[in-house]
Amino acid sequence: MAKKSTRLEALHDTFKENNISPENIVKNDSLIRQIKKYADSVQDYRHPSYVKHLLGDIIMIVFFAILGNANEWGEIESFAKKKEAWLRKYLELPYGIPTDDTYRIVIGNINTDYFFQVTVGLLLHTVDGILEASGKEQALHEKSIVSVDGKVSCGSGRKNHMDGEEKALQTLNVFSNDYGMCLAQKFIGEKTNEIPAAQEILRLMDLKDTIVTADAMNCQKETAAAVIGRKGDYVLALKGNQPLFYEEVMAFFDAECKGELRKRKGCYQKTVEPEHGGIATREYYITEDIGWYSERKQWKGLKSFGMVHKKIEKPDGSREKECRYYICSIGENVEEFERAARGHWGVENNLHRQMDFTFKDDKNTSMARTGAKNLQIMKKIVLSILGLVKESYKISMKRIRYELSLDYENGVEKMLSMLDIDSIKKALYSTRKSPLK
Repeated sequence: MAKKSTRLEALHDTFKENNISPENIVKNDSLIRQIKKYADSVQDYRHPSYVKHLLGDIIMIVFFAILGNANEWGEIESFAKKKEAWLRKYLELPYGIPTDDTYRIVIGNINTDYFFQVTVGLLLHTVDGILEASGKEQALHEKSIVSVDGKVSCGSGRKNHMDGEEKALQTLNVFSNDYGMCLAQKFIGEKTNEIPAAQEILRLMDLKDTIVTADAMNCQKETAAAVIGRKGDYVLALKGNQPLFYEEVMAFFDAECKGELRKRKGCYQKTVEPEHGGIATREYYITEDIGWYSERKQWKGLKSFGMVHKKIEKPDGSREKECRYYICSIGENVEEFERAARGHWGVENNLHRQMDFTFKDDKNTSMARTGAKNLQIMKKIVLSILGLVKESYKISMKRIRYELSLDYENGVEKMLSMLDIDSIKKALYSTRKSPLK
């Protein structure tokens, strides 16, 4: 049986197998123009008598600038001034380049959720179109993994604000491990937390053929019900916030239980791989034997319990051990369980870490109304694009942005051409027509 892959892996394989890269792609700016249409369609709340710069132009400058290694409002203004001649290829700029205050105020007073959703939707459609053209649809996993997790932008907090202490921006993110991008987010208010935010956002999503993963904070009866209500499945981490439940599941996975599960098909899997300078061994156990749990009917869809035993052996001979426990709505499919348990770290490594490392989101000090939120949303759009093309550059996303800034006019059009379905179809056709070597 051929190895299954995520859509992101299949996309990168398509680029590699067909020698598709920024160096040899035929430039096509249709994706830029489509994104510009979306920017122009964002509702402008400004009073016409105060409008000088077009909203679509402002949004696109911020988008282009973030791609070109700008992280703050002042850097965005500097970028636009240097690239004004090229920007006029796509933008009107009737009054020239806006100031940094203009970006801060305008972006801080619009709702960018619409722009985020339509742009991410365009990228999802693009990936699906490329995979259809390359014939890789049959190699994809039947179920995708979507991870729910919160993030704090520490730099956005204020201790000496005129109205008292200002809470740092907290965001509940929904990340697709299948596409490698954030699908949705909800910003958490002062008097709440990520638990109700997760339940609210999950109730709005189509979760068919999807496994939702979450940490222990979101291991809640209402969260499980929200996932099942939207036709999805869940693998939720279980810890001390459900103390009795946790103790009972931990006691269930004793030596005898694990020994039996090792003998049963679909209930046990072992992996050994290098990690942090040592060797990590993981043993995955999953069982549908849950009849002993007295409150099982209170957890909608509950079908199985899972356990991951991790052991790290370091070069100096020291060892570290860890056990994690899960409640699941999936059956005794240990490969699916392993993908879900491991996949949850994708939201941390591929979203939260990249937002801080590549885009300096942890130092996001913008507090002008929704400024911090909207700047973060724009960065997530750019991160989605970088995640799709990064393997073709063979360097980090942080360095891609830096190198892009050195030759922006050519570099950005080549990059976005790699996410144009028609351009990729031509490249695939050309490769298939070329003689065999």
